[in-house]
Amino acid sequence: MSTSKKRVALFAIAVAASVLTTSCGESKVTQCNKISKVVNKAAKDAQAAGKSNNPDKVGELERAANSLNQYAGELEAVKVKDETLKGLQTRFIKMYWETGKAGKDLVEAARKKDNRAITSSLKTLNEATQQEGSLVNEFNQYCRGS
Repeated sequence: MSTSKKRVALFAIAVAASVLTTSCGESKVTQCNKISKVVNKAAKDAQAAGKSNNPDKVGELERAANSLNQYAGELEAVKVKDETLKGLQTRFIKMYWETGKAGKDLVEAARKKDNRAITSSLKTLNEATQQEGSLVNEFNQYCRGS
């Protein structure tokens, strides 16, 4: 086989191997979509809880806190290989766990009518949710850069 034919054959093999390798792994877009699916469900659920007309506000808060813990668990189950996405995923999980815990602490304080604990829990809840906007923006920016 001539040198040019060998090069063409090697190039074709390299391209085929590259295509096979890429198709075997999930694309960044696919990985982003997996995370986005859970994050969007959590956001939708949180918005619904905030707009609820349920007179049992403490019960509604407790349900929302439990939902956040559920979404943290769902997000932990999402498998991603992209290191940047793993970092963002970890930050979302941490935020959901912290927000869920703060929500549960607030529920407990409200049921006990403990004003000091209510104030402390509200502060912790605010701190836990404060990072959401920047985290969502960072996630969207990274995933749009695909």
